[in-house]
Amino acid sequence: MQDNCLLALKYHQKDLFLQHKIQKIFMKYTFSFTSSIFLLLFLSSCAGKSGSPPVFVEPVADTAAMEAMKGIWIDTETQSVAFRIKADSIYYPDSTNRPVRFAIFEDTLVVYTGDSVRYPILSLTEHSFEYESLNGESVRLHLSDDPEDSLYFQPHSYAPMLMNEKVHRDTVVFTPSGSRYHLYINVNPTRYRVHYTTYSDEGLAIDNVYFDNIIHIGVYEGRRCIFARDFAKYDFKDMIPSQFLENAILSNMDFSSPDAAGCHFHATLCHPDGASCYVVSITVDYAGHHSLELLEY
Repeated sequence: MQDNCLLALKYHQKDLFLQHKIQKIFMKYTFSFTSSIFLLLFLSSCAGKSGSPPVFVEPVADTAAMEAMKGIWIDTETQSVAFRIKADSIYYPDSTNRPVRFAIFEDTLVVYTGDSVRYPILSLTEHSFEYESLNGESVRLHLSDDPEDSLYFQPHSYAPMLMNEKVHRDTVVFTPSGSRYHLYINVNPTRYRVHYTTYSDEGLAIDNVYFDNIIHIGVYEGRRCIFARDFAKYDFKDMIPSQFLENAILSNMDFSSPDAAGCHFHATLCHPDGASCYVVSITVDYAGHHSLELLEY
């Protein structure tokens, strides 16, 4: 009996020894794992600081070069007056062209129209200036020494250009069923401004401003008004790209022949120089509802 008790005590002491050893090993590896985590977090934070993006330094305009460009510049090839530079603005000899701001950054001329337009400067001296146009051609200018060239730049107040005078048109049409309808179109200039960038003969950007139109159409059967509404260019935004529409004018509205579907009008939306246009058909049915359809570009 005593031997059994001694044997049990021996095994119990051995179990306690093993448990203590396992506990020490566990604590050792737990500490090592925790230390590794803290080390990784520390290194990550250090790496994040060293990998921070550099501070952006905004370029500074070369005011000395801009000052040197003051005066009237002549196109060397055509001998025509190109523009006049005064302070930080470019003035064009055409009184309908609005002055534009400019700046010089190192070897680049930047003209601020609706979008900034950049021109590489090839050469700039006290009396000559050469730059690269947008189509890659070299444009050479020289400083004018003729006092009469200043006559091209007489003081004037710039006013946006009208694309249309107020216009009233009307016509009488007969439907296939023989009914008689009176159609009206009124083109009304507004004070809504449209900015459109064009380019001088020397390739420099010109920011022109135009007044847009609102066009009223009416459809009458005798004295009864079937349809009457004003249309502005943004009424066609679902079928014309927004980038085009932003710089376009609702320039005109024409009649078209009636048919069983209704009376037809053709709205024309163009860039102010007329180089690009969209034509949209407006159909007014005989119940007074209208629908739109893109005809051509």
